[in-house]
Amino acid sequence: MGICIDKIPHDECGTRRGLQVFLQDDESVSGYCFNCETYVANPYGDDKPKDYRPADKAPKTQEEIQEELKDINSYGVQTLHDRRLNEATLEYFGVKIGVSGEDGKTPLSHHYPYKKDGVLKAYKNRLIESKQMWFTGEPKGVDLFGWEQAIASGNRRIFITEGELDAAALWQMITRSQKNTQYADRVPAVVSLTRGAAGATKDVKNAMDALAAHFEDVVLVFDNDQAGESAIQSVLKVLPKALTVALPAKDANACLIEGKSKAAVNACMWKASVAKNTSLIWGTDLIAAGREEAKWGLSWPWKGLTQLTRGIFTGKTYYFGAGVKIGKSELVDALAEHCIIEHNWKMFTAKPEQSNVITFRKIVGKAAGRIFHDPKIKFDYDAYDAWAPKIAPQLCMVDLYQHLGWESLKADIRSAAAEGVKGVIIDPITNLTVGLSAGEANSKLQEIAVELSSMAMDLDIAIFIFCHLNAPADKPHEMGGQVLSKQFAGSRAMMRSCDYMLGLEGNKDPDLPSDEKNRRDLIVLEAREGETGRVKLAWSPISGRFTEV
Repeated sequence: MGICIDKIPHDECGTRRGLQVFLQDDESVSGYCFNCETYVANPYGDDKPKDYRPADKAPKTQEEIQEELKDINSYGVQTLHDRRLNEATLEYFGVKIGVSGEDGKTPLSHHYPYKKDGVLKAYKNRLIESKQMWFTGEPKGVDLFGWEQAIASGNRRIFITEGELDAAALWQMITRSQKNTQYADRVPAVVSLTRGAAGATKDVKNAMDALAAHFEDVVLVFDNDQAGESAIQSVLKVLPKALTVALPAKDANACLIEGKSKAAVNACMWKASVAKNTSLIWGTDLIAAGREEAKWGLSWPWKGLTQLTRGIFTGKTYYFGAGVKIGKSELVDALAEHCIIEHNWKMFTAKPEQSNVITFRKIVGKAAGRIFHDPKIKFDYDAYDAWAPKIAPQLCMVDLYQHLGWESLKADIRSAAAEGVKGVIIDPITNLTVGLSAGEANSKLQEIAVELSSMAMDLDIAIFIFCHLNAPADKPHEMGGQVLSKQFAGSRAMMRSCDYMLGLEGNKDPDLPSDEKNRRDLIVLEAREGETGRVKLAWSPISGRFTEV
């Protein structure tokens, strides 16, 4: 997909501005001469690199952009016989057809309008012969193709296709099937993604609120190929209740061309269903996989913990508990930094009891071996500048403070997973039950635990949950009291649903020497796989790190 950035002469045919230059997504440029209808791979000359662009090329002015849109908007519309799309369908969607300058009839290009809040912002242009596509105008932030018509239809079910021609084909097939029936006046709501399967998740995320406001059902009618299936799985991470369709041909337009309209309409109208995330698996399917040697997961920041748990695995949930001010947050920050730097994971943290700036400083500090959040310690700008750019693109956080709702957090986790996040940290989980009675809180945590376990598997992510422990009956945790599984918030539910339960023990008695006050035991209390045991840690007030003793 490209954007027109220049109009230059073409020596082959003599045109002065007919050769248009397009900037592609990979920063390379290519060209097409509309005068002699020729594709030009390197419009600025073979002696220039593929990504060459004149340094003095000024961005287009608003006047120039509007003039180009006005020019395309003046094109006519006609039936596309090769696509079996009639003129009325294309006119409904506002599609324009560019024709040959020689006979004034032969279609050369398609032009699909893109709007924002009803205002035309761009056209996506497609050359019929070379299939090259580019945008004219300002496509950033536009609505889905056909969105204005979908809203006006009043329909409560919306169909989303991968491409504009598929949307037009599906709309035409459904409309024809309803002719001379009781549904003749019912206009189908059909839209298309802006950039195909590759941009599916981003498009759906941007439209989620509007989709929820106007429609009850969202049906994904993506291409019947690997790219379409991958796009469906990605979109379901952010829109898990979306329905899916199995088309009888590669895509909606292919169904129309191949005479499979009836089957396609039947699939979309009556056989759309929620994608199954589970299925029956027989032992005979697992013989080869079962014969493979068991594999280690990714390392923890501490070798002893890696040995006890066999490593960090996606699809698992890990529940940590600690007494007040024992060092729970230090574990959180160390874990986030380790996964980012050591494993190149994208991490998502929900820490409503701490500002995002402090969280960022602490995680950068773990990487740098410095402390950036304490005014008593001189700020090391060189260390910060060296490590902050490495952490920043791998870390995302919840934009909330002191309040965390489960429904909103659940949506945020799905959105983060769709952006490539592999590790999720929730600290503390009890923030999700603020204001509930003890009984209500336990019930809510039981519900959350089950959903988190399912989400870890469905989204292929690792989820790390942290909580403050319930006070013991005898010695307080901060004075060296023993950590037990029953002291965790929602302990029974968490024992059942989480794969591991880990506690942090320590003694902050002010009369103890500093080195003893900074000692901690990280204990594996419950392990679905691996074993229970202790890992000895010591915290350094200089580096801000827990190191294994």
